[in-house]
Amino acid sequence: MREGMAYSPLRPRGGTAQLDTAHRFGALAAAGLATMLVLAVLASTASSWRGGAPAPRLGRLVAAFDTGVPLDAPAPAAAAPAAAAAAGPGRFMTNAAIVKKFKWEPPNRTLQAAAHLAFPGGDGWQDIAFAEGTGGSWTLQAVVNWVDQELLNGPDPFAEDGPGSVPLPYTAPKSQGGKFPTPRDQLEPGQWVAYSRRQVCFIVAKSFVGAKTTGYENGLERFMFKHVGGVPTNCMPASGDFGRAWWTLLASCAADPGLAAGGQGPVLVAAKALDEPKMSEVRDYADSTPLSGAGLRTCSYDDGTDAAAGLGGGLGHVPAEGCRQPSSTGPGADFMTGGLQGQATQDISANFLGGYVYGNTCNLGGGQDERLMIYYPEVSALTFFLSEAGPDGIYGPPQLRQPAWILGARRMRSGIDGTCFFENTFQVDPHVPLTSDLIDVRLADASLKMSGSNPFLAFMSENQGFLGWPEPADALRRARTNKEPKQRDVDPASTMSFEKQVRAWYRAVALPSYDKDVQPVLKAVVTSLGVGPWGAGLWWGDSQVSLLASWIGHAMAAQTWDGQPLPLDYYLYSAFTENPGNQCLVHSSGQCQACMQRCTKAAAGQQHAFWMPGAGFREVGNPDPCATTAADCGQHGLGDVAQQFGQQTAGALWKAVERSLAGTAGQPVTSSVFDILLSAPAAVAK
Repeated sequence: MREGMAYSPLRPRGGTAQLDTAHRFGALAAAGLATMLVLAVLASTASSWRGGAPAPRLGRLVAAFDTGVPLDAPAPAAAAPAAAAAAGPGRFMTNAAIVKKFKWEPPNRTLQAAAHLAFPGGDGWQDIAFAEGTGGSWTLQAVVNWVDQELLNGPDPFAEDGPGSVPLPYTAPKSQGGKFPTPRDQLEPGQWVAYSRRQVCFIVAKSFVGAKTTGYENGLERFMFKHVGGVPTNCMPASGDFGRAWWTLLASCAADPGLAAGGQGPVLVAAKALDEPKMSEVRDYADSTPLSGAGLRTCSYDDGTDAAAGLGGGLGHVPAEGCRQPSSTGPGADFMTGGLQGQATQDISANFLGGYVYGNTCNLGGGQDERLMIYYPEVSALTFFLSEAGPDGIYGPPQLRQPAWILGARRMRSGIDGTCFFENTFQVDPHVPLTSDLIDVRLADASLKMSGSNPFLAFMSENQGFLGWPEPADALRRARTNKEPKQRDVDPASTMSFEKQVRAWYRAVALPSYDKDVQPVLKAVVTSLGVGPWGAGLWWGDSQVSLLASWIGHAMAAQTWDGQPLPLDYYLYSAFTENPGNQCLVHSSGQCQACMQRCTKAAAGQQHAFWMPGAGFREVGNPDPCATTAADCGQHGLGDVAQQFGQQTAGALWKAVERSLAGTAGQPVTSSVFDILLSAPAAVAK
C-alpha cells in the first residue's frame, strides 16, 4: 500500500464546497483537520447554448502585459502572435485581456540535488531510449546535463515575452469577492492559455531547483516541496512518484527532436469552460435532440462478460484498438491506457483537477483523478502552475478548476488502466510519441503543431456530499449497491438532482462551452470521449443513474460539434479503481452476476488498486472490496434501456427517468432504476 491511502477512510471530493489544504486523505481527515470553505460562485455568462451557437469571446488574444488595457484597445504589435503560413512550433498565447510577467527567483538547490531527491544515488532510475527520440539511451546524468546546459542555460523559451520571466493570464478576480487574497486559478470561465512543450519543461525544471516566481506563489513549486501532512520528516512530491514522473517528462524533452537547438516543440493548451447554462435552455435542447446522437459505444473491460457479444440494444462497440482485454501481467487498452487515437480521457475530477493530492501524498494512490496526475506529468504541471490559490491552511488548493481541457499532453508511463491492478509496471513508456502523433491545429491566428494522442478532459458530477459528512456507514453501504434513496434525487430544487448531472456533462463537453479560438483545435484533436463510472466512483452515485445522465448530456453535447461525430465510449469494469463492483449493476441479470463473480476473483490481493473507506465494505473484516453480490443484480441492463429508448429523444429519456423516480423519493429501494424505468408507463412515452 502507498501512503496509507488504499482502504483508507474516505475524504470529501470537491463539489459545492472547497476544502483548504488542512483537508487530508484518510486518517488526517478523520482527525478532524478538514476545514470547509465555500467556493466562489462566478457570475453567469450570458450566452446561447443551443447546438453550435458560438460562445462569447472573453478577451482578445494576448493583450497588453499587466497594463490594465481594456478589451477593445489595440494590442501592441509585439504581443500579438503572428500568423504562420505553415504549422509551426508552440509558444505562449492566451485570450485573457491582461497578461502579467513574473520574474524567476534564483534557485535554492542544484539540479543534481533535485534529481537525487527523486532517485537517491540513482536508485530507481531506468535508462530509457525513446523510440522516436535522439541521443540513444538516456541516463539520469545525461538528462541532468541536458536540462542544465540546453534547457535552463540555453535559449530562454520565454525570451519574446520578456527574458528571465514567465507570462500568465491575469484577469481572474480574487475568490469570493475578495474574501481570499488569490483567485481560484488563473483562468476565468471561457479563457485558455497555451505554452510550448519546451516552455512546460522549462517551468518544471525551474520548479525542481526551487526557483519561485516573484509575486506569484505558483502551485507547482509549492506542491513539489510540500511535505505530506505538513510533517518535515514525511516525503514530498519531488521525492516521490510525482518527482519521478516529472523527471520522465524532462527525459522525453531531452530526447525530443522538436526541442533540439532551442526548438519550442508543439503546443499544449489549457482551456476552461464557460459558466453553466440555464437549465431551461438545456431541457429545451434535449427535447429536439436524438439520443442516438451520443454515438454510445461500450467496452466490457475484464468484467466477466462476453466482450465480443456486447450489451445488445443496438449499442456499438468501442473499436478494437481502444478495447483490448488485459493479460495476467499487464493492461490491455481502455480509456486510461490510450490506444484509440484522439479518444479523450475523462478525468473523474473533483472541483479541481488532480483531486486531493496537495499536501496529502507524494506517490501513486487515491482515486482515478489523483493517479492520472502521475501518468500525465504535463497535465499535473499545468494544473498546479496555473493556480496560486492560498495561503495554505486558509484557502486552496492551488490547482486548476474544472471543467477544463488539457490538449497536447501525453501519458508518459505504462501500467495504468481503469483497474489500476498493474501499477507495479510503473515505468517509462519507450513508445511515448514525440513526433508521430503531431497534427496541425489552428489556434486563433496561428498555425501550430500539437500532440493528438491523448486529449484530457476533467470535470465533476454534481453529487459530492449527497450522503452528508461524515458519511453514515449504513447509507454508504446502501449506495454501493445502488439502494440508497438519496441517489435517486430528481427534485429540481435540489442542488444534486438528476438534472444537475445532465447539465454538468453537457456543459463540460459541448463545443460552445469553450472560446471560439479553441473550438477548431478541439475538433482537430478529439475524436471520441472515453469514460468509466463518472458520478458513481468515490462519490457513491447510482451507476445506472449516472450513466443515464452521461448519455443524455452527451447526446446534446455531441450535436454542438458542427456535424463532427463525437462518440461516447463507455467502459464497464468488474473492479474499477473507484467503487469496485458497483458498475456491474449496469448489466442485465446474467451479465451482472458474471461481473460480480469476476470482481471478487480479480480484486483479491489487489488492495493497492483501491482506495476505500472502512465503512464501505460489505462486512467488517472482509477484505473483498467489491460493492455487491449477485443478489443485488436487477433484471434489466443498459442494452434493454437502449432497445426501448435508443430511437427517442434525449428529452424523452430524461423525462422518463424523472417520472419513474419521482414517486419513489425517500422510499426504501427494492428495484433497480432500469427495472423501474422499463416497467413504468414512462417507458413507452414518446
